[in-house]
Amino acid sequence: MQKILLGILVVFSLNGFGQGGGETCATATSIASIPFVGIGTTSGSNDDLFASCPDVSNTGGAPDEVYTYTTDSSFEYINASLCEAITDYDSQLYIFENNCLSTPVWCQEDGCESPAYSSPYNSRIDAVVLQPNTTYYFVIDGYSSGSHGNYQLDLSTSTALSEPDSSLIPLIAINTYGIPIPDEPKINAIMGIVNNGSGNYNRPTDPYNEYFGNIGIEQRGSSSAMFPKKGYGLETRDSTGSNNNVALFGMPSENDWVLHGPYSDKSLLRNFLAYYMGSRLYNYSPRTQFCELLLNQEYKGVYLFQEKIKRDKGRVDIAKLDNDDIAGDSLTGGYIIKIDKATGANNDSWVSPYQSNSLFPSDIELFYHYPEPDDIMPSQKTYIESYITAFEDALAGPDYLDSTNGYARFIDANSFVDYLLLTEASRNVDGYRLSTFLYKDRDSKNGALFIGPPWDYNLGFGNVDYCNGERTDGWAFHFNNICPSDDWQIPFWWDRMLTDAAFINRMQCRWQELRSGPFHLDSIWSVIDSVGQLLYEPANRNFNRWEVLGSYVWPNYYVGSNYTDELNYLKNWISDRFIWIDNNLPGAAINCSEILSVYSTEGSLKCSLFPNPFTTDFQVTVKGFSTNTKFEIVVMDLLGNDIFRKNYESNSEMIFYSGPIDKLSYLSSGIYLVTVNSSLHSNTIKLVKN
Repeated sequence: MQKILLGILVVFSLNGFGQGGGETCATATSIASIPFVGIGTTSGSNDDLFASCPDVSNTGGAPDEVYTYTTDSSFEYINASLCEAITDYDSQLYIFENNCLSTPVWCQEDGCESPAYSSPYNSRIDAVVLQPNTTYYFVIDGYSSGSHGNYQLDLSTSTALSEPDSSLIPLIAINTYGIPIPDEPKINAIMGIVNNGSGNYNRPTDPYNEYFGNIGIEQRGSSSAMFPKKGYGLETRDSTGSNNNVALFGMPSENDWVLHGPYSDKSLLRNFLAYYMGSRLYNYSPRTQFCELLLNQEYKGVYLFQEKIKRDKGRVDIAKLDNDDIAGDSLTGGYIIKIDKATGANNDSWVSPYQSNSLFPSDIELFYHYPEPDDIMPSQKTYIESYITAFEDALAGPDYLDSTNGYARFIDANSFVDYLLLTEASRNVDGYRLSTFLYKDRDSKNGALFIGPPWDYNLGFGNVDYCNGERTDGWAFHFNNICPSDDWQIPFWWDRMLTDAAFINRMQCRWQELRSGPFHLDSIWSVIDSVGQLLYEPANRNFNRWEVLGSYVWPNYYVGSNYTDELNYLKNWISDRFIWIDNNLPGAAINCSEILSVYSTEGSLKCSLFPNPFTTDFQVTVKGFSTNTKFEIVVMDLLGNDIFRKNYESNSEMIFYSGPIDKLSYLSSGIYLVTVNSSLHSNTIKLVKN
């Protein structure tokens, strides 16, 4: 026993184990080398330093301890953690560069749960880049004056920043030339994309064949902004800095894009899956492409490259509103409105005259999204506010069910059904009340109020531990009853519409249609399995970069020990949720042929593919009103190469075409695009080949 203890003491001594921190930066305990373990207590120390991390509103006043380390002539990449062994209080960790008088270069307050502390309020900073010949100060602090106790500081070397040798998903490299990326406005940068096509490896040494050129980039996100893995908004630009519309990953040509960085969503799939499901519901749902990001030559992990919601022929296809569109039909559209938090500098809104139905009624704020607040004219503001208020007046009024004067004349009821079913299928805790878009085209172009497209579902599918968002039973539209004191609540619309037998019947018909096709569990499983398999190696690199597997990250309900656990939880949650909805969705599907006949409007194409993913062949179904309509079906790979192209003509009213596209079993496993073109409309759907 004595020999064993002696061996342990020798190891601890070599690694600096047991060294407590200094009282101030001037008396900080010196670290000779990394890896390093330091143990001490902040109890009894002074409150010498305080920095407010951007992810919390910590109040300061806690005692602190300090360590210092000076690098040699090389870059060093380390992980810093208070998550191990004996840390037993609400800790905070921040790192200063060269002195303790400036803003910390890294700061973290809630990143993990120490075995000695009962809450996930300990601190970890992964993949810290230490500059050559530079002195750093590591400060162990607390959340508030009552936050102090024992701690263990672990500093270890990190390989997480290394670029991948190769990847089956595209690689995006962005260089800001050392300039930090702000929340706003966008700064200039260069972006290159390697995309060698489905089934082929992409290497950092390969030429940039998808895009190479100028961009503007800024941080984006609201609650997700607290995470160390940031999301970004991109704008492709030409050499003069002007917008440059380009077609990326087979998506229609545009200049506004988003890089979503899944962090608390450890399946990496929730937004992708919601947009995939949304593409089965709507004429438009944001198109996506998984990729791996290198930012200033540092590996940042798996990202979802996606379209930003905006007015455009290839996105929300509504009329363009100019400054002189202030009267007549041109005033009536198009508009995009959103219900959301007020984030960013360029915001303008109005408050609905109807508060939420809640124990603590809350104002409902609606924001102008298009035209943007800087561009929208006063008469245009007045028009769209008056239109939505007239819808609310009709819905709240005694004749809301009247076929002439009721609420239905203001809206596209089917879009509201689809939005409700997607929100309930995912039990998105933010649904109805945040990241909720509405749009209206001109009256001459079916100017009803639509709800959608879907946006921001990373807190759906059981990924939250509050307001019953983790449960597979119950309704998300009951949020106001579940969390009546929340600052953002659901408009009264949904409670009222769900007393309309016609709306409920429409909802039942649509759910049954979806469950027999794209929402069949076999179809959902196939998507999750195929994309999860594609992401297997990238996910390993992502979780090496961001060491969150097996640890709580706000607001996780479930914490799996590995990536497979996270995918299985997602699948099992969806299965339980869908079955509960099957058994509890109100109403009865009485006359579905009549209800479904209005799901497409004149001049539009509503398409579906089944099965998707497919193995040997798949069926394309195209719905609409017109007969004798000529259209074209095109299958392309992600580089835009034609694989299949054929002209068709509608064979009946409502169903333009329903038939197999065969002889494609030879295709490599991967993602393809199926586009249906008519003289009036185009619709593109992502297709997965097993």
